[in-house]
Amino acid sequence: MRVFARIEMWCRRQAIAAILPLLLTAWFIGESSEALTTFGKSVTPPPKPVGPTTPPARSCSHQSECAGISGSSCVRTPYDSATRCLCGDNSPPVNGQCEAQTKSLYHVCATSDECGDELICGVPNITSTAPAHLYVHSPQEKICLCDTDSGFKEKDHACSDADILRTSLFAIIIFSCLRKLFQ
Repeated sequence: MRVFARIEMWCRRQAIAAILPLLLTAWFIGESSEALTTFGKSVTPPPKPVGPTTPPARSCSHQSECAGISGSSCVRTPYDSATRCLCGDNSPPVNGQCEAQTKSLYHVCATSDECGDELICGVPNITSTAPAHLYVHSPQEKICLCDTDSGFKEKDHACSDADILRTSLFAIIIFSCLRKLFQ
């Protein structure tokens, strides 16, 4: 019985000794395959073409400071804490001009048709608890606001339709329950 145990141990050692170099070779080839395929090639990416960059929008503290730029409003965007003269799509004006067709949240408007989806044109309720970025507008100035009558609420500088979704889910659940009840 001992002889068979020694033969079995010897076979295991031989198998490990035969497989180990194969595993090491496969690992080495896998690690160095990138180096082999890039031989003679430049590792650094080619330089990107330099195009004209848009200058940042002008800072403002009141809407009147943006009057010289047609279609712009003094607004704060979610990615910048400063208020700036921006076009309706929150992009900076190019050569003093804005080409945006619709306006985003907090942009000055005359009618709701100028505002984007989920927005209406109205006078903001500026109270002592209003966000600081609303103080750039005069109390009678109309701006694009979230359409609260349709269930949209402002959250993170955007209009959220969480109330609409919640109401829709509630209606689906009630309808399903009634349907099962009458079946």
